This record gives sequence, structure tokens and C-alpha cells, in this order.
Amino acid sequence: MAQNTLIECRNQNLGKNIFSNEGVLLFKIMLNSPRKINNNFDIMIILLLLFILPATIISQSNLDSLSKAISKLPDTTQIRLLTDFCWQNRSKNPYEALKSAEKAIKISDKIDNKKLKAKALNLMGVVYRNLGNYDKSLSMYNSALKNAEEAKDSVQIAYSYNNLGGIYRLEGNNVLALEYILKALKIFERLNLKSGISFCTINIGLIYTNQENYLKALEYLNYTLRIRNEINDRAGRALTLNLIAEVYYKMHEITVALKYYLEAEKEYRALDDKKGLAAVWGGIGRIYFDQNNLQKALEYRKRALDLSYKISYSEGEVTNHNNLALIYAKLDKIKEAEDNLKKAQAIASNLKTAYLELECYKFWSDYYELRGNYKKALFYNKKYITLKDSIASKENLALISSMEAAYKAEKIEKENAILHIDNELNKKQRNYLLVIAFLIIVIAGFIYSRYRAKRIASDKYKELNAVKDKFFKIIAHDLKAPFNTILGSVDILKNNYHELTDEERFSLLNNIASTADKSYQLLDNLLVWSQSQTGKIKFNPSKINLSHLFKETASLFEHAAKNKNLELVIDCPENLEVYADEQMLHTVMRNLISNGIKFTEKGQITIKAYKEDGSLKVIVNDTGIGMDEAFYKNLFKVDHYVSTYGTHGEKGTGLGLILCKEFIEKHNGKIWVESKLGEGSKFIFTIPLITNSKK
Repeated sequence: MAQNTLIECRNQNLGKNIFSNEGVLLFKIMLNSPRKINNNFDIMIILLLLFILPATIISQSNLDSLSKAISKLPDTTQIRLLTDFCWQNRSKNPYEALKSAEKAIKISDKIDNKKLKAKALNLMGVVYRNLGNYDKSLSMYNSALKNAEEAKDSVQIAYSYNNLGGIYRLEGNNVLALEYILKALKIFERLNLKSGISFCTINIGLIYTNQENYLKALEYLNYTLRIRNEINDRAGRALTLNLIAEVYYKMHEITVALKYYLEAEKEYRALDDKKGLAAVWGGIGRIYFDQNNLQKALEYRKRALDLSYKISYSEGEVTNHNNLALIYAKLDKIKEAEDNLKKAQAIASNLKTAYLELECYKFWSDYYELRGNYKKALFYNKKYITLKDSIASKENLALISSMEAAYKAEKIEKENAILHIDNELNKKQRNYLLVIAFLIIVIAGFIYSRYRAKRIASDKYKELNAVKDKFFKIIAHDLKAPFNTILGSVDILKNNYHELTDEERFSLLNNIASTADKSYQLLDNLLVWSQSQTGKIKFNPSKINLSHLFKETASLFEHAAKNKNLELVIDCPENLEVYADEQMLHTVMRNLISNGIKFTEKGQITIKAYKEDGSLKVIVNDTGIGMDEAFYKNLFKVDHYVSTYGTHGEKGTGLGLILCKEFIEKHNGKIWVESKLGEGSKFIFTIPLITNSKK
């Protein structure tokens, strides 16, 4: 209502020629402010500035004009207008935005208003983050959180949490990032503040993008897009469209990605959002590069780079320099290519951002691969893998620290709550505790006596049971994850069916089918393993033709191998026979071939069998990514959770290899692995050629 009144005033002929520069500027700030104009005092102030201030033409900057226009207003009104100016100029004029926030903080300190100071500090942190100064940004967010907590301002506390989470995400610490973002999300949901919710969900979408869980990323980003459409947040809508385009690009859905990029570009042009335009142009340039339209790719990348430098958008500078390097390399302009790579590396090193450094190593590796210098390509690829592994290790450490922090926070909260309980409740609580303690002692005594009376298991038996318990917990986790993916995909289809293209629907259905298939394989392995542990699987050896068994098993994987352009080669004499349990040996070969396909991007899987020293020796050899000794020495141990992603993001639990070990040992055989990083892996087992023993 109030905003409509202002628009009417602006359109009336009475005000047509008497708006001052300061009044027009202030009017624009208030109309574009994320705050709603619903205060009569705000309306009165704007009207005064529009109609009373003289219409003088001044040569000062926008901030100087604003400062002059609001100098006589109440302090709190000045702070709000300065922070609104900071928000609107965070991307297109970052240094003016910083000055505006500094003025707001100075006035906040003068009147000791910690609530408004917290908001100004949060906005300064956003600007420093955009400029790539993460240390300064982190300092601003922590100061904002402290002031917001002292002011008991839930909104700014939540924004501080989400902003801190955003910095930890950029530094590669996804676990700690998610912890802070979820704290913020809980507050925003309690307040039903949709703008805050959308900031959190877009951050979560970016975390899942970093982890290459693209379906979950799309789930959160599409949810964010719906919220921003509801609240008419056009700038937020543009950013979300751009991020959705990025995800579809990484999923190799180029046509869908381009559609979203062009939609985002249209929004960014209307908003005059320079940072957004730089990001979109970079994305479009990448698509042209993939289509080998190098001149168009060069044009868009140069535009994106120039704009990134103009607004001090450091991440854009790194990304565009790296991509320009590959374009120049394909155009055989080697000096320009290496100059761009070096510039990107220098900027990324100064920013100390894990994902940007990771990007630089990847582009150096790609560049040398284009040049045919595979030695240097491998060198940078190893640096890339090492840094990626360190990020994963950092996340594990962060998980421990975040759990500890959550525990301490919960403990402090409970202690504070107890201090506020009245004396009568304390007495009742103590009585209840005494009763509970007595019951615990009685129950513990009963359990202990029963334990002593009926203890039949040895220390070894108890140890094995503990290992099984731990193992089943791991399996439960890995079973839950694919079902979440399936449910997420179904939810996207259900809620967005008519908005999705046929291509998008097919992609989601394909992901559902693939995930369901992998889940079925996991369940099948789990069932077989559990039957083995309970003695329900009997060892029934018979004479088996190995060549026939290998061909039958390999035929199950022809489609999977074809999808990755892999060749399955069987090197086994036609008449080679072994006395073994056919079902167990089939399970062993199925898991070893599946494992080889999962970790091989190109080349072949070779299955070789021959006699050696009275035993059958079988080798399943792949040309995949390989592994180091620290990793593969725990592959066959049930009490060590060893798992990693395949070349196409396939997730495993290690259960199949545990089954292989148990079944080979039932044949009085041995199984082991030989591998080196980047040189493939050999899974080898031996079993006696003739045995009549049954286990």
C-alpha cells in the first residue's frame, strides 16, 4: 500500500520537475530495498526529500549524494538507508558499498545500536566475500554474530550463521558449512522468513554441487527458485537460475543448461547485475568451447573476464583465466594460454580458496594433456587428487569438531535452562532423579547377574559381534542414501512434472533406475553375506568349467561396460575345470568384474585364469584409477569402512569384497590386490584345483 502511494507520487505531474537528485536517489533505494515500506514515518521522510530538497545538479558520487540527503534524518533512518545502499551496490560498486556500511557502523556505534550494527557488519562481509577477501569476510560475520547475540536479534543471528556457512563452503569445509547453515535454517523456518530460508537452501544446493550430488543440488535449488518467485526476489531468482544452469552443465545436459543460462542473462541485464552477467557469460562461453566454437567461446570469456576485473570479482577472474587458457591452447597460442594459467594460479593462491586451487590444478592438467605432455599432465593431476583428498580429510575432522561443538552448545543450553527453574521444580527433579537412579541400579544389578549366569561367548565371539554391529550400521547408512536420491528424484518429478522437458524427465527416470539397480545389488550382497554369517549357505563343491562360468558372469555386465566404452576380455582355456562351489564362485566373479568397471574410465577389464603350483589362479585386471597401499590394505577387513566413488560417481560399500574373501577362504584359498595410483588394479585369488573338504 505504502509503496503504491510512492509510485503514484512519482507519476504525478506535480512532482515531475521538482525531484532533487538526492530525493530521486533515496526514492530508488527505498523502492529497491529488501525491507518493505510499511512505515508512515518512512513515507513522510521520502516525500520531504522528494518535494522540499532543492533540485540542484551535483557532481558528487551516489554515496556522497545519499549522505548529504540523509544528514538531517534520525540516526536509525540513516543507518537503514546506508545498509540498503550497501546491499544494492554489493556487486556493481563494491567499494562504494563498503564505505556505506562503514558509515552505518559508525553511526550504530554512536547510538549503541547493536542490532543495526550486526546487519551492517553482515553486509560488509558479503561485499568482502564477493571481492575474494575471505579472512576479512569471516571477521565481519563473526563480529555480526556477536553483536546480534548481544542484541538478541534472531534474524541477524541466522544471517550470520548462514554467511559463516557460506565461507566454510568456499574453503572446502562442507561439514562445518552445513552445520552453520542448518542452524540458520531452523531459525528462519521458526520465524517463517522466506527470504532467509532461500539464502540457506541455495547454500545447501551449492554444497551438494561441490560434492557432485547433482540430484540433491537440483532439489534444493528448485525449492529456492519457488521461494524467490513467491516473494518476487528477482535478483535471487537470477542467481538461482544461473546455479541451476551450472548443475545441468556438470550433468552434461548442455541444452537444458543453455536454456537456464539465457534466462538468467535476461534477468541480470534487467537488474544491471554485473557480477551475474560475468558468471552467465562465462557459462555460455564454456558451452561454446565444448561445441568447439572457439571464436564465440573466446568472445564470451573475454567479456566475462573484463567485467570480473571491473567489479573486482576474484572468483570470476580465476575461472575465466583458466578457461581462456584452454581456448588459447586449442588455437595454438601457447604463450597466451600459459600466461592465463599463471594469472589464475596467482589469484587463487592469494584467495586461499580450496576449490579455486583445485580448479587451477585441473586446468593445468587439462592444458598439458591438450599439448600431449602427459608427464606434466599426470604431475598436476596428482596435485589435484592430493588436494581433493585433503579436503575430504578436512571434512572428516570438521565432522568431529562440529559434533563436539553441538554437544557443548546443547550442554550450555540445558545448564542455562536449569538455572531458571524455580526451587520447587528443582526439588521434584531431584526426587525423580533419586527414583530413576535407584531403578537404574536395580536393573543394572539384574542385567549383570544374568550376564554372569549365562555368559557363554568367548572374548573373540564378543569382538566379532561388535564388528558385525558396526558393519550393519555402515550398511544402514549406505542403504539410506540411494533411497534419498530416489525419493528426491520422484519428488522433483511429482512437483515439477509439467515444468520439466522430456529430456529432463528422462534424465531423472534414468537416475532413478540406475540408483534402484545399485540398491538392489547392495541388498543382494547384504542378504548373501547375512546368510553366510548365519550358516544358511552350505558349501557344495562340484566340477565346474571355468570358461563357461566366466562368460556367463561377464554377460551380465555387457551393458555397463558398453556405457563406459570398456572391453571385457576373457583369457581362460576352454577345458579348464575346478572343484568348487559354483554359486560362491559366481558371486566372487560378479563382484570383482563390477568393481573393475566402476573404477575404470577407459581401456579394458581382463579376466585371466591358469594353473600354478597345484592351484587355480584367477586375475581380474583393470586399467582404471588404481589406489595406494594405505587404501587397499583394508579392503577385505570387515571392521574397516573402506569406500570411494567410481569414475562416474558410483558409490560402493566394500561389502562385495568382504563376500569375495569369505567365499574364497571357504575353498581354502587366498585373495589379495596389487595396485598403484593411476596404473589400474589386479584382484587375484587362488584355490586348490582338487578339494573334497566342506566348510
